[in-house]
Amino acid sequence: MINRPTPRRSRRGLRLVIALALAGAAAGGVYLYASSLQEQVTTTQLAQQTVAGASEVRRTPVLVARADVPANSPLSADMFELKEIPAEAVLANPATTPDQVIGKVLAAPMASGEQLVLTRLVDAKSIGIKTFADQIPAGTRAMSLSFTELGGAAGLIVPGSYVDVMGIFKKDVMGKDESMIMLQDVLVLAVAQSTAPEQLPLQPTAAATPAPAPAVPVPGSASKPAPTPSPRLPVAPPETRTVTLAVTPEAAERLGLAETNGSLRYIIRPTGDRSQNTVLPADLSTLSSPLQVAAAQIVASEISPTNVKVGDTMTVKITVKNTSDKPIQTMGTEPGFTYVQGQTYFTQQYNGQPGKWRVAVGTAGLDSTELPYRWGLGGDLASGATTTVTGQIKVTEDFKATNFWAAIVEEPANIVQNGVGMTLVTSLPQNVAVIAVDAVNARSGPSIASSVVGQLPYGTQVEIVGQNADWFKVRLPDRTEAWVAAGWIVTAGS
Repeated sequence: MINRPTPRRSRRGLRLVIALALAGAAAGGVYLYASSLQEQVTTTQLAQQTVAGASEVRRTPVLVARADVPANSPLSADMFELKEIPAEAVLANPATTPDQVIGKVLAAPMASGEQLVLTRLVDAKSIGIKTFADQIPAGTRAMSLSFTELGGAAGLIVPGSYVDVMGIFKKDVMGKDESMIMLQDVLVLAVAQSTAPEQLPLQPTAAATPAPAPAVPVPGSASKPAPTPSPRLPVAPPETRTVTLAVTPEAAERLGLAETNGSLRYIIRPTGDRSQNTVLPADLSTLSSPLQVAAAQIVASEISPTNVKVGDTMTVKITVKNTSDKPIQTMGTEPGFTYVQGQTYFTQQYNGQPGKWRVAVGTAGLDSTELPYRWGLGGDLASGATTTVTGQIKVTEDFKATNFWAAIVEEPANIVQNGVGMTLVTSLPQNVAVIAVDAVNARSGPSIASSVVGQLPYGTQVEIVGQNADWFKVRLPDRTEAWVAAGWIVTAGS
């Protein structure tokens, strides 16, 4: 006999199965929803971490201007600062190190905070802008020395002046209190940070006085012209203590010792006076002694022509004044004597006789003998009298541009005055030129609009291979060809 479920029991079982199925479906839905939420949270966190990490990594240091920077002015590293900015904001070809601006200028001005890109930088030399180093004469070095205003002619000194340098030393340094002229005829390159007179402030040469009150006109009296305002000259600021001079390496060594162990003064020279005098050191024992004035002085000199060729004769004219109260004696060679290039007073048997006076001409590097060309005064020169001595030098060989100058000597070795009337003389073939200024731009064509292909320093000798108006085509020392302006060179016959 088979038992069959009753209808009531069957319905109860069916309801249980359905309930269990619904519960399982609900639990699954909850699980899936929770899993989805967890996945969204995880994804969001990862995205935030990725963005945060990207924002940290993607920053780039670039140079930006500290302040407004003008165009065509030499740049220095302190005009810019490194600043980190988002990588997506960095311009193409950014400048990232301070040394990238050294020796450069801007092709266009920059505003404060603006990024510097390499494409805006131009080589300073390519557009004719000189750095301070370009202003230092060949063979010298720029040396900055500390002076006091009162010891420096009250600050009345400007770049381009020539000075003498005096050292003053105490007894514990030199064995006695002593002062001496250490250097003569030294070029001033800079005063404080100013490298040109126009960079210094202007001050009147005399104290300004208030304008007088208008006077009541008096009948019959003539009116007086208004006073002329005092001219204004560039003057170093009172706080200035540093002057930069162009000196030889040997002179720099001595000045360094003198600055450390004593004090320095500069003495301003008159414009155009390039002479050098023999001056003995002074000590306390000489303070009460009469000043020793040179017995003779050159008052004028002339060397001509300034461009010669082989076979020409140079003429020298030197005017001398007896500044003593006694006659001065002289010796040969006689005025008018002609030296052949390469001869000297010594080779011509005119050795110096003690106490005799002669004029002389020196050259820069052409002769090993000091002041090789010497002439007598033509007779003893009375006190206060003046005489002009004329002599000649016959040119037998070409030479590069060379400085000649006049001197006066109390024989045999007391050079009383030297370096007077410095004159540049050249002896060149027709197809040769010499650079006659500090530096010349050599260009690709006969125009200042042509690109600069190099620079030629003072004294460089080049071969002329062509001419176009006021431009010469020259062959450079490396055998390449370029153009230079006629105004910057010396040629045969110019």
